[in-house]
Amino acid sequence: MQPIPYFGEKLKGGWLYEPKIDGWRMQILHYKDGKIECWGRRLERVPNWTDKLKNICVPAKRYIPRGTILDCELSSDKGRRFIPSLFAKAPKAKPIVYVFDVIFCKDKCVCELPLYQRKKILAGINLQTPFILLMGERLKNLEQSFEAAVKNGAEGIVIKKVDSPYIVGKGAPIATHYWRKIK
Repeated sequence: MQPIPYFGEKLKGGWLYEPKIDGWRMQILHYKDGKIECWGRRLERVPNWTDKLKNICVPAKRYIPRGTILDCELSSDKGRRFIPSLFAKAPKAKPIVYVFDVIFCKDKCVCELPLYQRKKILAGINLQTPFILLMGERLKNLEQSFEAAVKNGAEGIVIKKVDSPYIVGKGAPIATHYWRKIK
C-alpha cells in the first residue's frame, strides 16, 4: 500500500502512527525454498535489487520465516543520500531496513487481516540488524506525534487505520485512505 497526504479531515476509529522514513520503498520475499529477493517499489524498470543487496539478503535468510513477504523502507546509517552506495561492490554506508508490514507469513496471505493483527505477526518475527521493526504507536495527538517524530529525525509521520487490510496492487503500490502521510 502507499500512503496519501493527510488534508486535516477528522479521523474516525483507531489510528496509529509511525515515523516517515526518508528512504526507498522495498519488499523482501523469502520463498519456501529458502531463496531471498529484494524488490523496489518505485516502479523502476528493473526493480529486482537482489543481486546488489546481498548484505541484506544474507541476514534476511536467518531472521525472516520462509514463505514471508515484508513491506519495508531501505535506508542507510548515513541517510538517504548514501542509499545508492548500498548497491555498489564497496558500499560507503551500512544498510538499515525499516520493516513496517507483512503481506505473507509462512505461506499464508495475511493481507486481509487488520493492521493490528499484522503488527502482532511482525512482533513474533525475531528481526535483528540490519532490520528495525516499526510497530507504531497509538495516535492520541496528531501535532505532538508529528513534532516528536521530526525531532527524532523523521521527515514526518505516516498514520494508519488499525483495522485496515493491506491492499495488494497489480504491479504498483495502491494509494489508500487507510495510510496517510504528514510531512
